[in-house]
Amino acid sequence: IGSASALQSQDTIFAQYREQGTLMWRGFSLDQFTNQCFSNDADLGKGRQMPVHYGCRALNFHTISSPLGTQLPQAVGAAYKLKMDNDTLPSEDKKSIAIAYFGDGCGSTTDFHSAMN
Repeated sequence: IGSASALQSQDTIFAQYREQGTLMWRGFSLDQFTNQCFSNDADLGKGRQMPVHYGCRALNFHTISSPLGTQLPQAVGAAYKLKMDNDTLPSEDKKSIAIAYFGDGCGSTTDFHSAMN
């Protein structure tokens, strides 16, 4: 949650399945968590995701994927796009970043090493 408190609303988050606190910090409600877990008609994903695979376009929180580390190359691509966009903004405008959360299990995945290149 500490890192989430430093982010701006326009910053993009790529998380794994343990970042509920980050999503709550962004404004995801307990009702939204419950709707997603029960895959009911009020679920933002319309029941198409597994439980605890949250995502919210309005909060710039990309949908969680089950395999470890798959969000890392996506985060690198988004960060590069944001960098290109930020280079065209006047210096007084808010610039965006992308942040990726991952656990130690990701360190041995191909996606982790691909993202580091």
